[in-house]
Amino acid sequence: MRTPELEWLWDRFWAWMATPAAGNLAEWVGAVGTTGALLLGLHLLRRDREPNVVRPEQVSVWRSWHLRPSQDDSRIANVFAQLHIANHSLGLIILPRVYTWIASDGEVGEEFALEDLPPESAAVIEVPVVDPRVKLCSVLSFKDRRGKTWFKDMHTQKVVHGGKVRRRVVAIKRAKLQWLAQQYKPPAAMLADDAADQAMSS
Repeated sequence: MRTPELEWLWDRFWAWMATPAAGNLAEWVGAVGTTGALLLGLHLLRRDREPNVVRPEQVSVWRSWHLRPSQDDSRIANVFAQLHIANHSLGLIILPRVYTWIASDGEVGEEFALEDLPPESAAVIEVPVVDPRVKLCSVLSFKDRRGKTWFKDMHTQKVVHGGKVRRRVVAIKRAKLQWLAQQYKPPAAMLADDAADQAMSS
């Protein structure tokens, strides 16, 4: 049900539309259509002028399983997961990284840093799997030209947006940094020099 205020506004709108300054409805629709066509043309032109931008759909990732006889006992076959990454774009994928972990294990996983992946090329990472019944989670991490980080699942080949994967990747990076810090031990001579300096300053 229309209120008196709404009817008054409706009458004022059509009275203004009837004035020469407002133009007619066809001109309004034509102006909106022209503006939309110009914006679409600018977007397509910008996309065509940046052919080296790597988009997630241009990066294929998948996983395959392989059996290989053990070196210790030829009757036993070891299981390996081959992780495949293919670049179908015209741009360079700069230092992509693959992260793997076991879904049922609370431990952090492993990081594999790859070299730059040129256009129309592929790379393969081989991961030994102790038990083929476990669920091995694997994601590829890479950045586009704008600096945005993308994650692609190697099981579903889909882009991952969840924060759970990002938290796992951060945990893997932190664990690797902690491991590197534990491996570093300063030389004994350096420790002696530091102790001498502290004794003199005190």
